[in-house]
Amino acid sequence: MTTLAAIADRAQIVLNDSGVGTWPQATVESWICDAIRDYSQYFPRVQTSELTVTSETGHEYDLPADFLNVILVEFPTGEDPPKYLTRRARTHPHFYNREGYYDVEPNKSGYLYGVLYFSEEPVAGETWKLTYFATQDATYSYSTDTITVPENHEYLLILFTIWQAFKERAATHIQDPDTTSDILQKMVNAANLAEQEYRRAIKNAEAHKAEGGPAGPWRVDIHDPIY
Repeated sequence: MTTLAAIADRAQIVLNDSGVGTWPQATVESWICDAIRDYSQYFPRVQTSELTVTSETGHEYDLPADFLNVILVEFPTGEDPPKYLTRRARTHPHFYNREGYYDVEPNKSGYLYGVLYFSEEPVAGETWKLTYFATQDATYSYSTDTITVPENHEYLLILFTIWQAFKERAATHIQDPDTTSDILQKMVNAANLAEQEYRRAIKNAEAHKAEGGPAGPWRVDIHDPIY
C-alpha cells in the first residue's frame, strides 16, 4: 500500500518541485487528502458494520462515521437464505412495529452520526449487519500512514493535486498582480485546464469501473406475475 508521503512525493515530482521549494510537504499532503475526499464521491468503499444487541435500546442505532449510502441491511443475521430488509420511510403509517423494514437518516439534526431505523425493534441476542458505501479514509495522523485508494487510481489524486497547486499559484498572483503582463490569465487558464484533465480522468475511470459488486435486494416489479 502507498503512504500519504509517497503519493505527495510523486505529486511534487510532477509539479517540478521535488526539492519542496515552492510547496511545503504538509501543503501537498493536505491536497492529497482533499483529493481522496473528492475521489470518494465517485469511488466509495464497500464496508460492513455488524452489531449484536446486548440490551434493548429501541428502534434507532448510530450509522458508521464513514457512511455514505446503504446497500443492504440484514436482520436478523444467520438466516438461510439471508433475510434482507426493505427500505420504507419511517414516517409511513405502517413502518413501526411491522416486520421487514428499515430506514436511514444520514445527517440527523442533533446527532453526531446518522441513524439507522428498524421497523421491528431488535431484542437482546439478535444481530444485524449493515453493508454500505463508505468514504475513503482521508484523515491521517502521520505521513507514513497508508492511503485506501487503489494503486491503479493514485494518478487521479496526483491530477487533483496539480489542479490545486495551479489554483494556489493563481490566487497568490492575484494578491499582487502584474498589470503589465498576461501571466495571471495564463495561470488561470492553466488551472482550468488542470481541472478539465482531472474531470476527464475521473469520467474515464468511471467508464472502466466493473459492474460487479454488492447490490440491494431484488424487488418484484408491479407488472411481474405472482406465482
